[in-house]
Amino acid sequence: MTWTLELPYDRPPKGLSANYRGHWAPKAKSTAEVRALVVTLARNARIPTMGRMQVELVWVVTDNRKRDADNVFPLLKAAADGLASDRGVSAHLVPDDSPEWCVKIAPRIEKRDTDTAHFELIVTDITHRPEQVDQLTKERLT
Repeated sequence: MTWTLELPYDRPPKGLSANYRGHWAPKAKSTAEVRALVVTLARNARIPTMGRMQVELVWVVTDNRKRDADNVFPLLKAAADGLASDRGVSAHLVPDDSPEWCVKIAPRIEKRDTDTAHFELIVTDITHRPEQVDQLTKERLT
């Protein structure tokens, strides 16, 4: 089963870009806000706990400007923590966000004809997916 959670940001929140070099406080504030938002969205979507999950972040944009998908890894990390961290604010969908429980797919960017840019967090239950499939996926991504 798959769920898509829409994050209402047109670009990464302050501090949650790999290029951010500012003070730690804005990053901590943005991380806390994203985690709380993801918990709320997951609960509203009634996503159940599961044995393993896959998380993917899609940056939906409305124009052809050049962007680097790697820069949003900190946002993916904060969102995954909101779904599965063993500490702090989390929906606790799986015991932890370690690779044993949570497979994180590299972020990607998609141009769509929509009114506003946003992020989509795609959560997939992979509890019953064979380990061989995970290994093939890992080899393909490296």
